Amino acid sequence: MALVFYARVSSKGQNLARQLARAKEVEADKVFTDKFSGKNTNRSGLKALMNYVREGDTVEVVSLDRLSRNYKDIQRLVQELKNKGVSLIVDDLPQTHTGNNLVDQFMLDMMINLMGFVAQNEREKILERQRQGIEQAKKRGVYKGRPFKYAPNSNDREGRLVYEKIKQEYLKGNYKSKVQLAKDNGVSRQQLYRIIKLIENESK
Repeated sequence: MALVFYARVSSKGQNLARQLARAKEVEADKVFTDKFSGKNTNRSGLKALMNYVREGDTVEVVSLDRLSRNYKDIQRLVQELKNKGVSLIVDDLPQTHTGNNLVDQFMLDMMINLMGFVAQNEREKILERQRQGIEQAKKRGVYKGRPFKYAPNSNDREGRLVYEKIKQEYLKGNYKSKVQLAKDNGVSRQQLYRIIKLIENESK
């Protein structure tokens, strides 16, 4: 029975040190890592972990959002682990690891369902506020469309980090091709060309 630790940060520019320190503290037998967005589960480290674990193993993460930012994905991953006979420990949910397996699983399922409900409810409120804001902006004639995620002044923190990383690599010429630069940073070619245009405008 192995203790398997999973650590993730959203981009290559972020540091896994805090999570890896926790893995060392709990004396994990195996550690899998990803430096990739949690918006979906298409991550090499996560896939390797799911293929590695066996019945009786335990997977530990510092928080549920390390598995995914999407609660449907979290529910699916937890169910997959359960089907394999693998336990899950979530450090910031101490109520889900009491030592009683039945209680722990019940509490974990309840917390995931509750958090999924809260997240979905919040998403719906945000979308409704956005819709109302767009309608008001259109009436005032100041609606400019959806803001670009990958920009220096983006409201999306991950988007700003990706933009800055691409900017550094582009200006220094640290890339083989634009296709590879886009692939390495998880953006489409169309998005990359738009980012490059912003970078060049910044440099003028």
